[in-house]
Amino acid sequence: MSLCLPRQCRKPKAEVRVLLLAALLLVAASASAADLRITDSRGTEVVVHSAAIDYGGFLASESETQGIRLLQGDGSVMVKWADIETLKVVRRDESVKPPRIELEVVLRNQKKVPAALLRQGRMKLTGKTALGEYSIDLDRVRTITPLK
Repeated sequence: MSLCLPRQCRKPKAEVRVLLLAALLLVAASASAADLRITDSRGTEVVVHSAAIDYGGFLASESETQGIRLLQGDGSVMVKWADIETLKVVRRDESVKPPRIELEVVLRNQKKVPAALLRQGRMKLTGKTALGEYSIDLDRVRTITPLK
């Protein structure tokens, strides 16, 4: 004996399936965010879990969890955390506005590559630490080491 009327016993509609798929992808994307060891301009070292960089503008958020956007010469590149051993600020050029922050990127294969911080949007690194929600301007970061 069935407890539902024929109209109530329908299979889930396509819209519900799409929403469930989107929710699963969102959970999977947030679960793959990197854990980073950050050293700030004061020398304080913090481990940030589920790190993301917000490049959004005034009205919208544009979060990047897989890596960091850098300048390589006149071009830009998105370097994945999985490919980085360390990222270190080597010089801050105050002669230009906004100041150009030059970096040394050491890749996992130990190759050193010069780059610069890409200036775009908010440029806030966010995540979670032992004390709670964490946020820092990329201008205040001195080193980033992705944890394995």
